[in-house]
Amino acid sequence: MKKRKAISDDTNIERTERKSKKNMVIGSLLGYIAIFVSVAYGLILTPRIIDAVGASNYGLYGLATSIATLLLMDFGLSTTINTYLAKLRAAGDKNGVERFLSAIFKLYLLLDIIFVVFITGVYFATPHLFGYDYSPDQISTLQILILMIGGFALVSVPCSCFTGVISTYEKFSYIKLVDIIQKLLYFAFSILSIHLGWGIIGVVTGNVASGLFAVILRVIYTRIYLNVKLDLRKGVSKKELRSILSFSVWSLLIAIFSRLVISITPFVLGVVSTDIQVTIFSLVITIESYIFMFGEMTSGFFLAKIARNDISGASEEEKKEHIQSLSEKIGKLQLVVIGLIICGFVSVGLEFMGLWLYNVQFTSDIETIASADAQRIIYYCIIIICSYEIIHIPQLALQNEMFTNNHIKPMAIIAVIKAVINLSMSFVMSHFYGAIGAAISIGVANIIELVIANIAYKKYLKISLLHYFKSIYFKGGITLIVTLAIGLSLHFFLPLNDRIPIKFLVD
Repeated sequence: MKKRKAISDDTNIERTERKSKKNMVIGSLLGYIAIFVSVAYGLILTPRIIDAVGASNYGLYGLATSIATLLLMDFGLSTTINTYLAKLRAAGDKNGVERFLSAIFKLYLLLDIIFVVFITGVYFATPHLFGYDYSPDQISTLQILILMIGGFALVSVPCSCFTGVISTYEKFSYIKLVDIIQKLLYFAFSILSIHLGWGIIGVVTGNVASGLFAVILRVIYTRIYLNVKLDLRKGVSKKELRSILSFSVWSLLIAIFSRLVISITPFVLGVVSTDIQVTIFSLVITIESYIFMFGEMTSGFFLAKIARNDISGASEEEKKEHIQSLSEKIGKLQLVVIGLIICGFVSVGLEFMGLWLYNVQFTSDIETIASADAQRIIYYCIIIICSYEIIHIPQLALQNEMFTNNHIKPMAIIAVIKAVINLSMSFVMSHFYGAIGAAISIGVANIIELVIANIAYKKYLKISLLHYFKSIYFKGGITLIVTLAIGLSLHFFLPLNDRIPIKFLVD
């Protein structure tokens, strides 16, 4: 009788990689569905929400979100969570995963105390910061929105560690399924709010309620399906805690200064410009976030694969070759996605803005802007901000590799430099040129960030940048230029509004 063949380590590795690939494929499909739901929400409901609540009130929503985002950061712990959990999972240390999860959650609960103080301070300071440009009723609405969005963040930020656990176990399909459910619920709540006349408060209530439901689903999945327990009696050793905090300090700098770019812009415009400029840039952020989501959707899928490579026991030369090969494969895929999205927007984006916002009047007591002019501003702002994503998105694998290899300090320094450049320009440019000035400030900071980041990738990861750019951008760039030329030609001869009558979506 033949003996059953023992499963070798190589077979186990192959099995793990097959499962990983399957999870990525399913997760990618569901992820793009989630993005399409978000885009549908933006196309169909954003103009109707603005029409129902008024452009100024929609600007208040963008301003409140900007303020809450600035204050209620996770102090860099999300990057720490993803990096450390990926390493612990790759090593098969389930107990380590639970101890780390418990320690991080306790840190989040301590941070919530600080968050409450911040929210309270901003609540009472709001009339003094924005009273000159907003009416008393608008200030009252803004305070309510800050409390609602801030209160949700007090719950959602600590519970983000459960998303990190699910991602570490490479259950991407569940993460994206929950995203779809959340977006559909938000979609339904928004329609109900518009129909019943609940205003911007009703819309935000729906956003918060759907977000809380998604948090509950992730917590239940982590505990029941993955059997990963959150036990606050557990913790990490002092040595492990020092290592985590050391990593988190640099991650904190990245978290803080990353928010001093796009996230802070509505706040800057609210201080030095007008409410209508805040509204315009809030719409810029809406489209920019869709473009970014399409490009970076799969980038987090490869963190576990990177961690497995780092503990594989291979030689440094083999690891370097694997980094080069993996990052180029990921980069090619992401360049195709982000390139096609941006080429499509450049080709038809200006006309699309007219179709999307054709019945939205950008008016306020302070100034009146013709809708066509506002739409052009939004279009050019998006192009200025998003053009750099063609280089940045395909390099996210290199950024993740820097984190996994504990080269986080140079990435933090780069984030600081980018934020300082943006802020030093933004207040001046936004004062004189409004939203377009803010976009130019971000664009300049983005270009400088790319140059310095690539120097860091060359120095710390020891990759061949020449080979990297030739493999991804040279061949892909030619294809994208041809695609853009075809898109512009088609648009010239066949205008968008003659082919796709989407005005009915907002009628």
